[in-house]
Amino acid sequence: MDDDEKLSIGDFGRRTRLTPKALRIYDRIGLLSPSITDDATGYRRYGTGQLIGLLRVADVSLADIQQVLEDAARSAESAIRRLDALLAELPRRHADRQLLIHHVQATLDQGRDPMFPVHVRHVPAQRVMSIQRRLHGHETDSFAREAKKAFADRMWGTAATGPFTLIFHGVVDAEHDGPLEAVLPCAPGIQPDEHVGIRTEAAHEEAYTTITKAQWDYPAILAAYDAVACSVDVRTRPGSRLSCREVYLAEPDLIGPDDLVCDVAFPLGDARVRLKKPGLG
Repeated sequence: MDDDEKLSIGDFGRRTRLTPKALRIYDRIGLLSPSITDDATGYRRYGTGQLIGLLRVADVSLADIQQVLEDAARSAESAIRRLDALLAELPRRHADRQLLIHHVQATLDQGRDPMFPVHVRHVPAQRVMSIQRRLHGHETDSFAREAKKAFADRMWGTAATGPFTLIFHGVVDAEHDGPLEAVLPCAPGIQPDEHVGIRTEAAHEEAYTTITKAQWDYPAILAAYDAVACSVDVRTRPGSRLSCREVYLAEPDLIGPDDLVCDVAFPLGDARVRLKKPGLG
């Protein structure tokens, strides 16, 4: 585009295959801001719209596009390396989408997914170290690593009394920020500090399914959450005050795609309360 050429938002959208609504959203979030805006006419001059339009057609996420643009601002080589990494991820992302579709097919066909058998267990009350934070989906892995280090620093070489767990007190994704809590069961001698709290997790029963590292990758893990959330146990025993969680069996970085990594678990409401409801007693 010539540097002196000015386009209306509609003309620019037609050139880049981006709708006016998308352009306004990208402008608002800082992804595609106009180089020049004429306050009198509203005409705008852009420099990166064609790139964004092509990447969106290729189904690249806005977060990934933002990183590509930041890399391109430094050097073309940096942006190319970023795109190479995205290309390497495509087979895994395709497999994740296939898993989600297979889960939906199994649910429609039989009412429950044989890929994710759901079981119920009793979890005793536990004293746990706790760190809670509001964050978005792309920050989850770094938060988990940070929490594990903080817990290890408080334990002074003693062993944990249970598995590391991430508790989702709200939705954690690109738009929602939880909050998310990391907990680790600990011995009575462990004390809180300015970074790590101590609390007691109530005894409860929970429905859960165990997943592999390949199934743990986002968005494949959504199928496991859906399988547990829609299970008979969760549907007939609602009302728990505890939040859904991922109970870790292994360090994700140390295992292969077919190894078991964690349980996706939903605490259950009190069975005695359920039995008192009309028509169920």
